[in-house]
Amino acid sequence: MAVSQMIPTARRIVVDLLAVAPGERVCIVTDHERPREVTEALLSVIEYVGAEGVVVTMPPRDMGGVDPPPAVGAAMKASDVAIMQLSFSTVHTRTVREALAAGTRICELWGVTTDMMVRGGLTEDPAWVQRVTEEVSALLTNGRTLEMTTPDGSWLKVSLEGRSAISLAAGATRPGQFCSLPLGEAAIAPVEGTAEGVMTGPYLVEHRDIARPREPLTLRIEKGLVTAVEGGVEARRLAALLDQHGPTARNIAEVAVGTNRRSRVDVGLREAKKAWGTAHFAVGDSQSIGGTVESPLHIDFIFREPTVTVDGQCVVKDGRLLIA
Repeated sequence: MAVSQMIPTARRIVVDLLAVAPGERVCIVTDHERPREVTEALLSVIEYVGAEGVVVTMPPRDMGGVDPPPAVGAAMKASDVAIMQLSFSTVHTRTVREALAAGTRICELWGVTTDMMVRGGLTEDPAWVQRVTEEVSALLTNGRTLEMTTPDGSWLKVSLEGRSAISLAAGATRPGQFCSLPLGEAAIAPVEGTAEGVMTGPYLVEHRDIARPREPLTLRIEKGLVTAVEGGVEARRLAALLDQHGPTARNIAEVAVGTNRRSRVDVGLREAKKAWGTAHFAVGDSQSIGGTVESPLHIDFIFREPTVTVDGQCVVKDGRLLIA
């Protein structure tokens, strides 16, 4: 795909969502697996507005929540804006939290392909998705108990008392802000130790070697922690991963609802978790979204056709978001 075709979306990211100004320093952090054409489109717009753009390339990670190398963190903190064009999320890391504290504006653009730059979730109307996402976030913030079920028999119940949801539906225009693209996710960190349930049959998992499970995968959850992982080869990989990274990796870190009408469930993890009416929960690090647990990983589990209720009020019914 020609770089010129991606310029309109690149301009929306750089100018509208990040408000990059002349003379600012912008660092694009990428890895060897990401499309160079996306990087070039972003650089073209950065240079057009009169900012100084640099590209830092790091080895790809296998899952979300793994810190970049120290040199990457140094480049981020030395920049006004950092665009994380990587294979997996870094927002749930100490590196990103330190860069935000230093005043860097950060944009998560992980998993984005050339196709996503011209169609799908990145082309949704920002004003519309922000309004809907903020409405869902307000329901989560004002709620005490969230329950989630799926047609496969999953059920999860968590406490939200005292927690504020994050509306991932706006840009990062002021120092220390971050945004996550495509826009369209209302996320909250449950109260630690409160999650109970049995989650089975995730559609997608934020890990390179698990991704779209082909065999049964079930997580049993008690007192806020994953206590057992059952199923086939992917389940064994996940169980070994949680054992390897210690008790904090088992923490139920997040519950979120997707709010983007144009995000496509079938094109991959990045759009699926933002798609209208999907829901996901995560294990591991929760500090970046208002929780108290720091962990060396953050892994999302995305579910299709969920039903989500807050204090008995249905927010999502069988994959249909009841906010219009």
